[in-house]
Amino acid sequence: MRFTAGTASVTALCIWGAMTPAFAQTNIFTTENFHQDSALWTDPAYYRNNSVSELREMQVEVRYGEEGEAVEGALDLTSPYPFSTAQEHYEAWLAEANGGTRHTRYTIPDWSGRWEGGGDGLNGGDNPASAVAAMLTPQHQEYFVQAAKAAAEGRDWWAGAFCLPGGFLAAIAGTDEFITTPNQTWILGAGNGGNYTRWVYTDGSGHVAEDYEFPKWHGESIGFWDGDALVIHTNQIRGWKGNAFEFTDALETVERYQRVGDVIEGEITLYDPEVFVRPYYSKLTYQLLTDTAPEFRPLFNSCTDTNGPSSKVYVDDQGFLNERLPGEQNYWDATDPAPWRTFFDLSDERYGRYRAGEETAPGQ
Repeated sequence: MRFTAGTASVTALCIWGAMTPAFAQTNIFTTENFHQDSALWTDPAYYRNNSVSELREMQVEVRYGEEGEAVEGALDLTSPYPFSTAQEHYEAWLAEANGGTRHTRYTIPDWSGRWEGGGDGLNGGDNPASAVAAMLTPQHQEYFVQAAKAAAEGRDWWAGAFCLPGGFLAAIAGTDEFITTPNQTWILGAGNGGNYTRWVYTDGSGHVAEDYEFPKWHGESIGFWDGDALVIHTNQIRGWKGNAFEFTDALETVERYQRVGDVIEGEITLYDPEVFVRPYYSKLTYQLLTDTAPEFRPLFNSCTDTNGPSSKVYVDDQGFLNERLPGEQNYWDATDPAPWRTFFDLSDERYGRYRAGEETAPGQ
């Protein structure tokens, strides 16, 4: 499959290059070394006006290098709020709500059912990819461009491919259910490669003491009810990669959700000074699903259900269960804090040699 996509991409690149010799500006499709293009990373023309989603779609469509249909300014990714930290943001909203609404089991909003949705803004929406790059610090702009280029060339990385958790932003995008009680709300999701569970404590207990804090896949969430709206502050999030960008252990977020008919309207503001030049913002929308057939109920999944066991573990020629060691072919380090960078760098190197004719295509 990778060989087919790679071949299509290379063929399309050659055709596109031959058809448009007058297109002079270096862009993500024609560059010899994207690392040297930092002055262009926030220019829509560098991505040929493609959005992040359009770049990813090039993995399965023979349209590498084509002009995209992104609309500059389609979404404002900058937070509309004056706060500089998530803590400040959360405390201001808590004060406005006079400490929050204390619900009972008779008054707690009913958000039962299955929901489907997420937030397009976390991928930049219909904006050109440059709009996302403009929200990032220089180092993370470079990471973003590397990932965008790899995706367009069919070399995308996703956590589930290596039986790794999707991380915090995957849990936001993968939400299926909200279970509300007066003192706690559970936000649940299930996908092909795993399950997402978030515990949101609305009992006024606050976050754990600083001495007990450590990065967690979905962070630690506390919240309060402002009438029938739920406000959540999450910190202690483990740095990872999700949607259009990666994030660090410094990420903190503030979310707000409110049910309006058969829609839960929400929003999320991301605060990570190591990644964003200003707080990042996205609307969140979840639609109630009307098809409640039993076969569509969520199931518990593990990565090995769909992807098989870890690629490090294998049955060797003598029939023993064995494990690849550092330095051996196909070894990957499960403790690598940023495996996508490791694989992108390796992919860049091998893809460059392949394009130069120094090695055969994958699968040959």
